[in-house]
Amino acid sequence: QLQPPQSLGSSRVLGSAPPRLVAAMGDSFSRTASSCWDPEGTASLVRRKKAQRAAINQYTELLNRLEQCQGGQDRDGVLSEIKRADREMMAKQEGKFWAGLQDHADWPPLREKRSRLQVQP
Repeated sequence: QLQPPQSLGSSRVLGSAPPRLVAAMGDSFSRTASSCWDPEGTASLVRRKKAQRAAINQYTELLNRLEQCQGGQDRDGVLSEIKRADREMMAKQEGKFWAGLQDHADWPPLREKRSRLQVQP
């Protein structure tokens, strides 16, 4: 149960910080502490996130190009690039990268767009 704020004097009130600020500060501390305790793991996580973002950006650009194609050779060329990207992503880290990409929060809209454009992985 919440307690009323306690006064520390004329201008400061204990417990008046917004809850969101406190949570953000705790999250920041947790990430900082984790970075200190496991710098290699943190560096690996950062590299993985950057690689996932690059892959998502690549697929977004390719699917947007495919959407703009009028058909024929243009469409075939973009489809070939998508298939090449699929093979590359599936081969990374013995398939673990592809699985992680599928779990990324930004992947479902790309999956839906692929389905709509009839592009199978």
